[in-house]
Amino acid sequence: MSSSKFELTEINGVHRIKIPVPFPVKYICVYLFKLQGKNILIDAGLNMGNWKKKLFSAFEDINISIRDIDYCIITHIHTDHIGLVKVLKQKNPELKILMHDITHDLLKWETNDEQLPELEQEARLTANQLINYGLSEEQGNRIVQFFTYWPKFLEYQKPDIVVHDGDILFERLEIIWTPGHSFGHICIFDKENKYLFSGDHILSRITPHIGNFIIPTDMAEKYKNHDFKNILKHYLISLDKIDKLNPKIIFPAHQEIIYNPHERIQQIKEHHQNRLTEISRLIKDNPMTAYRISQIHFGEDLDEMNSYMALSEVLGHLFYLEAEDKVKAIESNGKLLYYC
Repeated sequence: MSSSKFELTEINGVHRIKIPVPFPVKYICVYLFKLQGKNILIDAGLNMGNWKKKLFSAFEDINISIRDIDYCIITHIHTDHIGLVKVLKQKNPELKILMHDITHDLLKWETNDEQLPELEQEARLTANQLINYGLSEEQGNRIVQFFTYWPKFLEYQKPDIVVHDGDILFERLEIIWTPGHSFGHICIFDKENKYLFSGDHILSRITPHIGNFIIPTDMAEKYKNHDFKNILKHYLISLDKIDKLNPKIIFPAHQEIIYNPHERIQQIKEHHQNRLTEISRLIKDNPMTAYRISQIHFGEDLDEMNSYMALSEVLGHLFYLEAEDKVKAIESNGKLLYYC
């Protein structure tokens, strides 16, 4: 069933609610299904414009009320996935909110006004690093504004259940920690039906942004065994974890449902390998900043937000190559130049 407001699809008991947004992703999908008599919602959608009204209208078309939903599992902290979590809890206090430990820590930190000075400090440190990678001072200042602006769209909601990698819910839903697009990102795997709810980890036509994150000092210490810098390695390992599960269908948060999971995973891995090869070829005996690499690789006609995303993506690949000892960096006039 579809309408001008949203699109509903039902696949073997899984309801996909697909609602348009004025962003490059074009649509956000949340999923609703019943398990052991409980209604389970994957992700809480976006708290902007009339998205909430459209979501509740979709619930009505499925003949369900927000008060009938028992659990909401959040895949990651981004505003289009966690935006309505507080609203849903207010409308149904009995609803159990689930999120990963890292997602909860980040949400608590980013929404705490008392932590704003630390957030600004960490944003400035990140911006200074990006200036070293080739951005201008002016661009660095706007990066600080970006990192301190977006958390304003988040509201803190304490989860009823904090989940971790490998947790099993309802005897068949496995939590798979899949860092990459977000450090606290999780996928949810229905072991019986072999369905994977992938959030932004695996999409049907594009690869999710793999970049760098602002991590508070306390969290960096708490998760000191994890390499926050080499996020592409985390992502590729996460892809292999999913592939080994041999999912039958992947339900992503954007784009189309994926009926060829293994093939799609291999395509994504090949994409990143090609990007690693292309970047290596570009800087062979030709040192240049990560920003200049991003301009050559993605083009120079991007808007500022996409220019930052392109730089972040290139850095994710450079850090991976650096960890593999396949590229080196030298400093020249206050900028880091990469070469191999």
